[in-house]
Amino acid sequence: MVADPLAVVEAFFAARECFDFERARGFLADQGFSFRSPILCCDCADHLIQYSAHSSGIIQSTQVRKVFVDGPDVCHFLTYRIQISEKQAVDVAHWAHVEHGRIQRIEALFDASLYRELFPSGETKAP
Repeated sequence: MVADPLAVVEAFFAARECFDFERARGFLADQGFSFRSPILCCDCADHLIQYSAHSSGIIQSTQVRKVFVDGPDVCHFLTYRIQISEKQAVDVAHWAHVEHGRIQRIEALFDASLYRELFPSGETKAP
C-alpha cells in the first residue's frame, strides 16, 4: 500500500475515474472514516463507495487545477464536468486527511445548487 499522502489520494482518484470502486475502497480507512460534503455525509467508507458507484454516471471528466500538501493533509482544487440535464462545470475543494497510508477523512466543498434538483430534500445520508 502506498504511504505518501499525495500518492494515496491520487491513487484513490485514479481508481474512481476508472470506475474501479473496489480498488478505490482499498485507499479508505476501515475504522473511523468520515466523509462530508453539501450533499452527502457518511461515516463508513463502504457507504461512500456505494454512493460513488451510483452517482458516477453524471461525471464526464475531472480537471485538477491545484494541489496543496501539508503533512497528512492533501487539498485538491478540482473542476468536475458533469451532466445532469445539461453539461455543467462544478468547482470543488477536496480535502483529504491520510493516516497509516489510507484516507481517514474527506471534506468536499462546492456549490451544491445543481444537485438540489436531484436531492430536493437537502443533504443525503448514505445507507
